[in-house]
Amino acid sequence: MRRFLSKIRYSVLIAVVMWMAGANLYAGKYANAFLDIGCGARALGMGGAVTAHADDGTAFYWNPAGLSLIRKVQFTGMYGPQFGSLADPLAAYHQLGLTIPLRGQAVIAVNWICLAVDQIPVYPELAGNSFYERLMNATLRPSGEPQGYLSDSENAVFISFAKQNAFFLDLGWDFQHVRIEIPFGLNFKWIRQQIGDYQASGLGVDVGGMLRIHLDDLFQFPGAGLLSAGLQLQDVTRTSMSWNTRRQETVPLNLRWGTAYRHAFRDDLTVTFCVDGETRWEGATRFGVELFGWDRIALRLGSDSGRITAGAGFRVLKLWADYAFLSHELDALHRVSLTVTL
Repeated sequence: MRRFLSKIRYSVLIAVVMWMAGANLYAGKYANAFLDIGCGARALGMGGAVTAHADDGTAFYWNPAGLSLIRKVQFTGMYGPQFGSLADPLAAYHQLGLTIPLRGQAVIAVNWICLAVDQIPVYPELAGNSFYERLMNATLRPSGEPQGYLSDSENAVFISFAKQNAFFLDLGWDFQHVRIEIPFGLNFKWIRQQIGDYQASGLGVDVGGMLRIHLDDLFQFPGAGLLSAGLQLQDVTRTSMSWNTRRQETVPLNLRWGTAYRHAFRDDLTVTFCVDGETRWEGATRFGVELFGWDRIALRLGSDSGRITAGAGFRVLKLWADYAFLSHELDALHRVSLTVTL
């Protein structure tokens, strides 16, 4: 019964969004909304506050500059059921990616994101002119049986390039040289959406950068930590989606920023604190913390605009497995990610 009610709620949500697009209301606000869900159980367990901390294969989503910190080939994948159980969700959300380091501290990556909703019921228009007519005439009342079903498929392919830039800053005779890192990254993304017979596609560009300062060098104190700042400009070309109905939707620029501080208590135990924000729509404020120890276990906690998140991860040989729990107004969400490093 609960699953049936949830299915109805999700179907109504899809219908409302489709109606708003057809009625030309809130133009562009819901375009590419599936790309706001997030990638990677590690990052999501920290509330998504990783613009200055992303350093694995999912960095293409949070800040492509973070890809430059990867030194070995990585395969990444995430399974994210949208409402419902892990085995039988109302909608399925996936991410698959490959990250390849190149010479000269450069990195290239290819990633695919997909959101799919099947068996969305389509109901006929109500007969009669008013509720009173349907109340008085039983033949005008709806049967509750759908006319048919449609599917929603939303896909995005990201091709990313990142480059690490590092130098030593000389602060004078009383200081050692301070290592400064300024990586940058670039996404080219192709997006395609299909809801029933309606189709749309578009191209977009994201740009990201980081500033990483090694405080050990600055304060001449081992274990002082690493201070990072990150910035990503999403949809810098104002990504335009062209529908087969000749409708155009434009996604506005989003400025995502963040800061992070990582401190090592010992060689095998570090903690990272992160704060993030963004400007698109109503904006968002995110906080996250990650405790990483013994080179194989991680615990995470975060807040995404007031919604609590949590997660954990562990490493077995070359495999990292991560899980995240996300609170939500409709239902709790679960994310499972795997990373294989070669």
